[in-house]
Amino acid sequence: MRILLLTPEHPAQNTKGSGSPVGRDVEALAESYRKMGHDVRVTAPLYRPCEDPSWRTVANVRVSFLRLEEASILGGHPRWSQVRLVAHPVLVRDHPYLDAGGWDHPDNALRFALFCASALVDCAAEDWIPDLIHAYEWQSGLAILYAAEHFKTLFGNTKLLFSFQDAAFQGLCDLSWAGEIGLGPEWMRPEGLEFWGRLNLLKAGLLCSHNVTLPSLQYLQELLEDSHGYGLEGLFRSLGHKVAAVNPGVDTSVWRLPEGLGRDAAALLSWKAEMRQELVGGQDPFLVFASSFRPGKGIDHVLTLMPDLLKMGVRVGVVGGHGTEEHRHLESVASSHPDRIRLYPKGDDMLRRVLSAADLLLLPVAHQPGGILYARAMTLGTPTLAHRAGAAADRIVPWPKSAADGFLFDDLAPDTLLRHLRKALQIRGNEADWSAMCARAAGRDFSWDGIGRSYLALVADGA
Repeated sequence: MRILLLTPEHPAQNTKGSGSPVGRDVEALAESYRKMGHDVRVTAPLYRPCEDPSWRTVANVRVSFLRLEEASILGGHPRWSQVRLVAHPVLVRDHPYLDAGGWDHPDNALRFALFCASALVDCAAEDWIPDLIHAYEWQSGLAILYAAEHFKTLFGNTKLLFSFQDAAFQGLCDLSWAGEIGLGPEWMRPEGLEFWGRLNLLKAGLLCSHNVTLPSLQYLQELLEDSHGYGLEGLFRSLGHKVAAVNPGVDTSVWRLPEGLGRDAAALLSWKAEMRQELVGGQDPFLVFASSFRPGKGIDHVLTLMPDLLKMGVRVGVVGGHGTEEHRHLESVASSHPDRIRLYPKGDDMLRRVLSAADLLLLPVAHQPGGILYARAMTLGTPTLAHRAGAAADRIVPWPKSAADGFLFDDLAPDTLLRHLRKALQIRGNEADWSAMCARAAGRDFSWDGIGRSYLALVADGA
């Protein structure tokens, strides 16, 4: 099967090859498809002039309904041999989506129309017609519409799958762009792409795809409720069984235990104790919070509980948040309690070390549909104490179930979080129960291989 993955973000976009979590997830999915024997191409936009000489121009494409000069298609990179980058001056920005004031770029509709259409024309020019187009996020939504409508004679037999993480991000643009990106008046209605007087690019993927996925069944149920769908509740209800929840995975080549530890609970606990001793010293429970410190991501709850945590005989590790007022406050508190609070820089290598040493990950997030931090922690044998939200609510088996591998709580009141934390620490004090819980967490399969099969089963069922 030929599979085209369209993503606004990918590690190939920068010379370090790191990229955003969304981009790394797409590449991990692509690799899982390849292991199944599929021919996979990934196409992403290039937001900065290319500085890597390993990329070369493999094609120049022009889209007939866009009044723009040709776009260059870059390929042939030895590391990213199956990745294409769409390069064009209109795509180049300091920030891919927002201007210096934090507002959407006013020409985002044109920018991502160029990306989507160029990716499809590139396939057609090489007679590489995919059996499946899997497009990610609102930035790729127009590719689904163009494949279904503008290029229907070429992609009429292609399955169209659209995935998004959070309906709060809809790609809203001025309606005046409609004609510039090839959309006729039939699309400028509420049942089309019009949304409260604006153009909604997320709706392009939702309406024109054969299947839609989002990252959590719990989140899907929220979207169907009034006030949780950001104005799209009625649309989601009308899509019916076309929408399915597929929990995101983790790259298990990176997030994994040393060989053999996952099958030996005692050895796992011993290894984690060694990692904890190396990182923070002592035998006290080590609690970890990792976050961007954005609103709703839980830092406010951690700060509220900090006086209680300092009285509980635990050590607290915090990853991320540099440059924020909250982090500066934590620095002040940590300076007075250097043996209790440790602050760590952001980065996968550091996060992996911290989660390996941790006893418990704290995840008091208000809204995080597709967050995978809990899964990264669990692959390293670290249970999570999480608010019942998003994919974590779907996947964690909460205490007191016999197969528990973590903890969930239903509201973000400080006393609720504190009560569940104390219960988790009580269980941690029983080595047999705790080692069994850690081993169950480490034994869960969060690999992209199973997730890739889920996606393919969805489009096969819809055949």
